[in-house]
Amino acid sequence: MNIKPTISENKKMEKLFLAIYFNDIEKVIDFKNQFPEIYAKKESFQIDRYTTFDLINLTFFNQKVWFDDDWSEEIMPLVKKNRLRTEQMLDFWRTEFGIQKMIREFEYNKYCDYFFCDDPNDPDDNEEVIIDPISYFLEKGFREIDLRLYNRVECFDFAEVKKLLEKGAKSNIDFYEDEDSNAFSRIGDECSFLATCFIIPEFKIFEEKEYYQDFDIKEMFGSLLGLAANQEMYDLLNAYKVENI
Repeated sequence: MNIKPTISENKKMEKLFLAIYFNDIEKVIDFKNQFPEIYAKKESFQIDRYTTFDLINLTFFNQKVWFDDDWSEEIMPLVKKNRLRTEQMLDFWRTEFGIQKMIREFEYNKYCDYFFCDDPNDPDDNEEVIIDPISYFLEKGFREIDLRLYNRVECFDFAEVKKLLEKGAKSNIDFYEDEDSNAFSRIGDECSFLATCFIIPEFKIFEEKEYYQDFDIKEMFGSLLGLAANQEMYDLLNAYKVENI
């Protein structure tokens, strides 16, 4: 059983959080050698007083983000550098756990308080699309399967989203006439927002200042988690988009 770190241990472990977040394998190894007992608790890092998190998942978030193919040419030097660094971190975890093929399924909505995600366990959220109840859209003639798809996308319920897509639900249905209000654009817009306003600036600044800056651990966690979640959902919706138009 993984014992939670004490408050002082968790504070020290923020250095490990940053090293894994930025794929700094040398700093990770240094921390492991310097604080082996604290390092052993990395699967129970406390984002805040209520929430624990396995720091290894930060590497898989990085993999989801940097290995995407839709980056613009101007940002590719930074992308390629972080792809390499992410692959090095993955190799480190493969060696540490003695597993060559590391695949993790992550419940993003377990951390719905930290990014733009509705609570899948909230009865009210389960009966809404955007800001209106599903019943409102049904009265306007929209298909329930398309409404349920949008709702499950909002809650990042990947298993149910896939089931609905396989049944023919469409992700490109606009539910309001005067704006992009479909599931696909919601996810795509959020990917662009998080990448442009948070992740790219964070990693660019790190290239210049490294650890000589103030970090907001909770915000950084939400940004990388959110981009990884949205990118994974985008990939899922995109896989079905053409055939369901």
